[in-house]
Amino acid sequence: MPATDTVTVGVPVYRGEPFIEETLNSIQGQTHQAIEVVISLDGPQPDAEELCAPFLTDARFRLITQPERLGWVGNLNWLMAHVTTPFWCYHQQDDLTDPRYLEVLVEHARSAPQGAVFFCDMEAFGALRTTFTQPSVTGSAWARQLALLYDHQAAVAFRGLTRVEALRLAGGIPPNEIESFACDTAWMAAVARWGELQRVPGYLYRKRYHAGNEHMKWFAWPVEKRSRAWVVHCAAMLGQAMLVEATVAERRTLWLAAVARLCSARTASGYLPVADWTTAQRAAMLEAFLDYVTTATAVNIPQWLEGDWDQIRQWTRSYYRQS
Repeated sequence: MPATDTVTVGVPVYRGEPFIEETLNSIQGQTHQAIEVVISLDGPQPDAEELCAPFLTDARFRLITQPERLGWVGNLNWLMAHVTTPFWCYHQQDDLTDPRYLEVLVEHARSAPQGAVFFCDMEAFGALRTTFTQPSVTGSAWARQLALLYDHQAAVAFRGLTRVEALRLAGGIPPNEIESFACDTAWMAAVARWGELQRVPGYLYRKRYHAGNEHMKWFAWPVEKRSRAWVVHCAAMLGQAMLVEATVAERRTLWLAAVARLCSARTASGYLPVADWTTAQRAAMLEAFLDYVTTATAVNIPQWLEGDWDQIRQWTRSYYRQS
């Protein structure tokens, strides 16, 4: 098998003892043999280390123990920073993959040089039983950002196969002050600046839901905290979108797409009870977003939209009332 097909599979581990053996068996059983599996224990964890030890007899597996806890984002960023192979694949410590998972994705990647990420459909099991299917994100860099803002919430592609060139352009996962809520989706927007996110149909990835999942914790927050987290997340998506080459008119369209994302039935309704909100509640969300991006967004929004903040607020409110 050519070296150009080698995949680094990164497995960040924290309190993963209940499921880590099953997960590593799933990875070891991949029909695509050209893999380098890096398990990173997020701080000393003797029990987890003992469970991982038998897999180290496979020369493709390596175990790293971080001297201090980095957190989920920090540990994953450490893993991504050390990728030296053509492809990267994140594997959650408690998830499972079909034996053909990497084989199918690598085969697709061979014939699609414009693709940054290749992902399949996802089946949830455990505390939640459902399926996740998201469309490919194609077209120009501007069009890809627009599609992500309008149609994507769950980070299905995040668990796909990523080209190392796209990984390098995106950089690390950007944390945020609301316990890094949905930062994986914002990172996918960063990867989409490099190339397309291509869906490969088929349920080859199984995501396990249980009480310890970060995603389950997000849904347990009070609605006020979830609303704030959503505002911060939409601003992060906007920040990534504004980094692509685009005209002023195209940037204004991206801005309005981020505004629409706030209370969209395609995005926010999966996380917030927006269908039951009053007009005043939706308007309050918009004002919170405007206040946040005015002070916290690193990109120069007024310069790129060719208007001062008073003008931007005025025509954004007008658009929002009409949408």
